[in-house]
Amino acid sequence: MKISSINRFSRGASWLLIFYLSFVISGCAYRPAELTPEQARVLQTRDFNGSPAEVAKAASVVLQEMHYTVGNVDMGLGLMTASRTSERSLAPISRETGAQSDFESELGTFCLIAGTIAVVGLFLAWMFDAFDGDNDDDDDDNDDRRHPQRSHRSRSHNHDSNFFWGSDNSSSSGADSYTYTMTVNLEELSLQQTRVRLTVQGEHYEGSSIVESGPVQDQQFFIDFFTRLHTSLNR
Repeated sequence: MKISSINRFSRGASWLLIFYLSFVISGCAYRPAELTPEQARVLQTRDFNGSPAEVAKAASVVLQEMHYTVGNVDMGLGLMTASRTSERSLAPISRETGAQSDFESELGTFCLIAGTIAVVGLFLAWMFDAFDGDNDDDDDDNDDRRHPQRSHRSRSHNHDSNFFWGSDNSSSSGADSYTYTMTVNLEELSLQQTRVRLTVQGEHYEGSSIVESGPVQDQQFFIDFFTRLHTSLNR
């Protein structure tokens, strides 16, 4: 009976560590730092052959192919906007630099240490549980034979607990969603050449609550857009 109690404690500790580790990983996920203005300008800017009107038309086609909804188009200012909401992340959202940078650095260090402790604790709990697992099963079988009525009540209670902690509880927290807003700036360089600068803002929601926001500055994301735009202009 003593071994059985120890094993039950070990299993409970294992589940608690799993939940804790999941929280640490999700709450302390790495976010790339925002680029400097000079670095961002290089990443976001390309020159294309064609007038602003021609490039704008090709850009609208590309945005629709990428499942964005085109919003405002002001050819006088050379601006286009488009947005998209997705259930998955399309590109990493950079953290904005500011007064909280030191705090975020300390928080990242804490998360790293906490995550390491959680991993080590989970491993030790799993090893201890695996070592004494057979004895626990034997004790449970004997206990069920001696107290069949109590075993029935215990299974009923576990069923109710699983129902309470199951899908109904997880659904109340809300699903993740991501919103991306693109702004395309068109600048005429000559009669048949246009400079395009693309900026993207991302927001991550859990249910109706926003958990992170910032610029999207992923190199592959911009390469994909500009490659599509070049292909559209040369069709």
